[in-house]
Amino acid sequence: MKTFIFGASGHAKEVFWTIKEINEISEEKIVVDKFIVADNDPSLGSSYDSIAIISESEYLEKHKNKVHNCILAIGSSKIRKIIFNKIYSKNTLFPSLIHPSAVYDKTSVKIGKGVYIGPNVTMTIDSNIDEFVHINIASTISHDAQIGAFTTISPGVHIAGNVTLEENVFLGVNAVTIERISICSNTIIGAGAVVTKTINDAGTYVGIPAKKIK
Repeated sequence: MKTFIFGASGHAKEVFWTIKEINEISEEKIVVDKFIVADNDPSLGSSYDSIAIISESEYLEKHKNKVHNCILAIGSSKIRKIIFNKIYSKNTLFPSLIHPSAVYDKTSVKIGKGVYIGPNVTMTIDSNIDEFVHINIASTISHDAQIGAFTTISPGVHIAGNVTLEENVFLGVNAVTIERISICSNTIIGAGAVVTKTINDAGTYVGIPAKKIK
């Protein structure tokens, strides 16, 4: 079955590398057919690792209603959701990708479709990772976490136990949460911020402790 990767920037290349790492240990190989980018992307018409980079328009015209796999390798939670809404059809499949070095309890951690879990991620027990969540390099998620759809967890983020992230939350590099808090949908947590209390007002939060700036 054909597999298309949406994106061709650094994050997409990391996702592609994860696919190659998975293929090293899996009997069923993931074969990437094309990278897909916006119609005005400067990489359009070139290739990466001998795989052609084509436009969204070409994808929508030639492939949208055919059975295939799509991987949304886009770091932005907002853009990832926009692309999903644009390309979704009943024939589109969204596999989850989990780097072989990721560690988690496979019996109690529930992972939805279209999830990306990068290298050296650690998740412990009794957590739910909703659809199209991206968890990047060396992040940790403790017990009883609820991670909402389209959330992005950047490299080195540490999420304590009993934390809830609602949909479309973005946590910057090395952000930290204490235990038993929640963060509402459409909130951005800046790099290195420490979230010490529940956030119910969507916006951008930075600092230690994290405070709203806009």
